[in-house]
Amino acid sequence: MIITVATLKGGSGKSTLASCLAVHWHLRGRRPTLIDADPQRSIVRLAARERALGGVAVVEDASEEASINARRLAGGGGLVIIDTPGFRSKTTLDCLAAADFLLVPVKPSPFDVDRMLDTLSLLVERADGRRPLFRCLLTQTTRDSVIAKHIRSELAAAGLPVLHSEMTNRVGYPEASLWGATPSLISWKGPAAREIAAIADEVDMIIGAQQAAA
Repeated sequence: MIITVATLKGGSGKSTLASCLAVHWHLRGRRPTLIDADPQRSIVRLAARERALGGVAVVEDASEEASINARRLAGGGGLVIIDTPGFRSKTTLDCLAAADFLLVPVKPSPFDVDRMLDTLSLLVERADGRRPLFRCLLTQTTRDSVIAKHIRSELAAAGLPVLHSEMTNRVGYPEASLWGATPSLISWKGPAAREIAAIADEVDMIIGAQQAAA
């Protein structure tokens, strides 16, 4: 299984989402591999800090071979999560093509949504004409705020599936990163960790339903 986290709009929380999901599943015994294909190296830098993302296996590969390595790792039956570049490149497109499930983080801002809608075809349309299984995820939200509700309705009106769960704007995320950790490593029962668990469970449910249907 390859889960690709991708967006062509910077600052949407792509690397935070990828690392948080990887740590969550690692703590649940899934032993995922996290591929940092982003030249900014945000995840590699996190893994170099004190908590080292709790021991999650991190592979740095921003080359055009990243998707090939992801398929090789997933071929052994493992879970692979790819943090992609935040811009269009061959690496990005190849990692999108390799995805079994695509997560698209979106900030609740009209500017971010407009940019995302402009570029979503690049994210979800493959050369063979098929769309991957994908979901948008609202990030950096204020739960139940007017803007979050409005953006959610805009995405739905555009026919884009959105996870019910959200990543709210919590200080726990940047604080945990100071030690190379995620909220799940700092406080498993804390609100941010529960938030990540809800997102992970929803993704697992969607993937499980798709596999059962197949």
